[in-house]
Amino acid sequence: MLLELAADLPYTPGDHVGVFACNRQELVDGVLSRLQTTTDPDEPVELQVQKETHTSNGVLKTWEPHERLPPCTIRILFSRFLDITTPPTPNLLQHFASIATDPEDQRRLTLLATESAAYEDWRHWRIPHLLEVLEEFPSVHPSPALLAAQLTPLQPRFYSISSSPIVQSGQIHITVAVVSYRTQDGEGPVHYGVCSNYLRDANEGDDINLFVRSAQSFYLPPDVSRPVIMVGPGTGIAPFRGFWQHRMAQLHAAAGGQVFGKMWLFFGCRQHALDLYREEKARMLEEGVLAKVYLALSREPTIPKTYVQDLLRKEAAAVYQKIVIEGGHFYVCGDCTMAEHVYQMLKLIIQEHGGMLDSEVESYMLTLRDENRYHEDIFGITLRTAEVHNRSRESARIRMASQP
Repeated sequence: MLLELAADLPYTPGDHVGVFACNRQELVDGVLSRLQTTTDPDEPVELQVQKETHTSNGVLKTWEPHERLPPCTIRILFSRFLDITTPPTPNLLQHFASIATDPEDQRRLTLLATESAAYEDWRHWRIPHLLEVLEEFPSVHPSPALLAAQLTPLQPRFYSISSSPIVQSGQIHITVAVVSYRTQDGEGPVHYGVCSNYLRDANEGDDINLFVRSAQSFYLPPDVSRPVIMVGPGTGIAPFRGFWQHRMAQLHAAAGGQVFGKMWLFFGCRQHALDLYREEKARMLEEGVLAKVYLALSREPTIPKTYVQDLLRKEAAAVYQKIVIEGGHFYVCGDCTMAEHVYQMLKLIIQEHGGMLDSEVESYMLTLRDENRYHEDIFGITLRTAEVHNRSRESARIRMASQP
């Protein structure tokens, strides 16, 4: 997707763009229809919060404008500023129980709000957004003020930038997978990713609010002579498109005799039809920007299932040469599970070809990180898997530090 910038917005390949999306209109309309309010949803309002100040004369109570929610219409509030797709918290369900007029709704809401096992089962099975909860408990009609106080702000969604500013001046390119899925093991209603569908539905010329978030730990090496190995299945290819565009510009501008390290790409997808940027990658190979491109296909008929870590294994000797002997940089972009498999495969390759003990390869992998030569851009991870992922790395560091 190509985004034309209305103002100068500097970035470096490897950075992320944060996009402020809007909730789906039919979802917003459904929520508005169930609110307890006499206010016109298209009439501007200002949300205020009561503040208490302790003074020598007692507690002074004042009403002040909300710090994060600007004056706007109720419709805009639920469209742009409030998260109405994340399942409501037990605390909000308890509030719903207190205003429900049907005894059965009260009973079930109280159960969900107070019994953690029941809540978790309900939450993970239904993954309900706010409208589905209000439809499940039809006697609940919350006020806009209650929801504004209880719902979390709608957060920006981040995407790896897929372009180089010296090639695509005044533009930012992103690679987006449009998300939709059915809950309840595929038998429930369709849910839509907030930002990916917002971008899909955008028309040419629409304004999109965004900003750039720096990712300095995922930049190309300042020494252009160092080899670069890039691993990114699916939309994990996104930052690497920016990398090869940037390297192409560097090659075209280079003085004679300047040495550039080889750039290798390991890309994975389900089938040939999903091979992202196929023609552009072929052109980069022809021009010598990319030295090698490896393709792993996991669902192609008549071809054995292959993942990017399998291709790394096949090229183990060359990978060891580029990373260990030549001091190259290794980049991984994608989900947490893939990143861990790739990390373990690289560790195995280095251990086997370097003849290292377990403690030695653990130390070397930590050195790769300390030297900023192992780079990860991990997305789509849950809090729990992120904790496990980070804890496994930290435990390795603690083990190494405790050894004599």
